[in-house]
Amino acid sequence: MTTSEVAGPSKAAGARTEDDKIGLLACVAFAVGTMIGAGVFVLSGLAVQKAGPAALVSFALAGVLVLLSALSFAVVASRARPGESGYAYVGRSLGPVWRFLTSWAFYLGGVIGVAFVLHAFGTYVHDFFVGGVDATVWAIGAAVLLTVLNLGPADLIGRAEMALVGLKVSILVLLIVFAFVHLGRVDPTPFVPHGASSVVTTSGLLFVAYLGFNVVCSMAPEVRDARRTIPRAIVISMAVVAVVYLGVVVALLAGGISTYDEASVGRAAEHLMGSWGGVLIPIGAVVSTLSAANANVLGSSEIMVRLAATKDVPTLLGRMWRGHPAVSVLGGGVLYVVLLLVGSTDAVVALANVAAIAAMATVNAGAVAAQHRSPDGGLRLPLGVTLPVLGLVTALAQLAFIPVREIGIGVVMLGVGLGIYALRHSLHQPEHSARLEEQVTRGDTPMARATAGRSRAGAGAAKA
Repeated sequence: MTTSEVAGPSKAAGARTEDDKIGLLACVAFAVGTMIGAGVFVLSGLAVQKAGPAALVSFALAGVLVLLSALSFAVVASRARPGESGYAYVGRSLGPVWRFLTSWAFYLGGVIGVAFVLHAFGTYVHDFFVGGVDATVWAIGAAVLLTVLNLGPADLIGRAEMALVGLKVSILVLLIVFAFVHLGRVDPTPFVPHGASSVVTTSGLLFVAYLGFNVVCSMAPEVRDARRTIPRAIVISMAVVAVVYLGVVVALLAGGISTYDEASVGRAAEHLMGSWGGVLIPIGAVVSTLSAANANVLGSSEIMVRLAATKDVPTLLGRMWRGHPAVSVLGGGVLYVVLLLVGSTDAVVALANVAAIAAMATVNAGAVAAQHRSPDGGLRLPLGVTLPVLGLVTALAQLAFIPVREIGIGVVMLGVGLGIYALRHSLHQPEHSARLEEQVTRGDTPMARATAGRSRAGAGAAKA
C-alpha cells in the first residue's frame, strides 16, 4: 500500500481542508447526474416496448436488486481511510488483485457508459432537431468534444454539474406532473402483454439504469465526513432516481403513443404537454446525456489516476499532463468511439452490465468480509451477511439475461486489465510515480478540481 492510500490529504502540503470538501448535497447531485442520463430517456421506452405497463414492476425490481449491492457499497465506503477511494477496503479484505479488478471494472463501466449515453444524445439530436445528419455522427462529435473538454478546464465542468442536474431533474419532474394530471389516459390492460418472463428479463436490461451511485465512492477523498456522507448519498440518490424512472414510465403510458422505442419520451411529452413539451423534453435529454457522459469521463479519469498512484497499473496510464490525465482521457475516447461505431444500444448496455456485475460481485464480497469483522466504526447492516450475500447472488444472476457474446467480450476486457496489472512493475516509472503520488495525496486529481470548483493544477501538476 502506498503513502497516498494511508495518508489523509490534511497531512500533505497544500491539501484540502474539511471545509474545502463537498457535502451531502453535492454527492447526491453527482450520483443522480450520473444515473439520470440515457437510462431515463432511452431505456424507459424500450422497457415499455418489452414489458408493457408491467415495465413499472421491472424498474422497481431492478431498483431493489441494485439496492442490495448499493448497501454493500455503503458498507465498504464507510471503511475507507482518509485519502482512499471509497472501495479501497476491498483490497484490504480480499487482497490487492481484487482491489484492482474492482477499480478496473468501474473504469470499464464508466467508459462503456459514455458510449451508451452519447448514443442516446445522437438519437435525440437526430430525431428532434437535425434529422439530416446520422445519429452516430452527432454521438461521435459529442465524444470528441467531451474528450477535448476533459483535457482542459474540467473544474468548470464540475462547477456546472449541480446546475445541470437541477435543470434536468426539474424538466423530468414537470413531465411527471403532466403525466399525473392526465393519469386517466393510462390503459393498464393488458398489464403483462408479453408474459411474466418479460418482466424479469426487462429488469435485467434496466440494471444499468441505476448504475452511477458508485461515483460517490470514487469521490471519497473529496467528501466531508466521508464515512457518514457517502452511505447516505448512495441511498438518497437511489431513491430519487427510482421515483424519477417510475414517474417517466407513467408519462409514457399516459402519452397516448402507440409504439415505443429509444425516443419515446420525447414523443410522449409532446402529447402530454403540447408542442413546447415536445421541444423541452428533448432539450432535457440532450442536457442529461451530455452531463452524464461528462460525469462518466471524469469518474473514469479519477479511477485511472488513482490506479497509477497505487502502482496497480503502469505509471504512464495515469500520468498527468498540465494537470490532466491525458492518456486515460484519450484512451477512453478511442474506446467509446469504437463502441459507438460497432455496437448497438443493446450490446453496449450488455457490456456495461458485465463490467458492473464484476464490480458489484467484488464489493459484495468485501461487504461480507466486513460483516464478519469486529466493529471498526464502519456501517453494519441488519441480518449480518444476509444482504451482501443476496446482493452477490442477484448481481451474478443478471448474467443469465446477457448474451453469451457480450459476456465473452466483457471477460476479455477484464482479462486485458489483469494483463495490464501484471505489467505494472516492469513498466513502473519511479520519478513520475512519486510525483503522481504527491498529487493524489494533496488532492490534485480530476475529481478534486471538479468538486472544488476551481483549478488545482498548479505548478507542481504541470511538472508531471
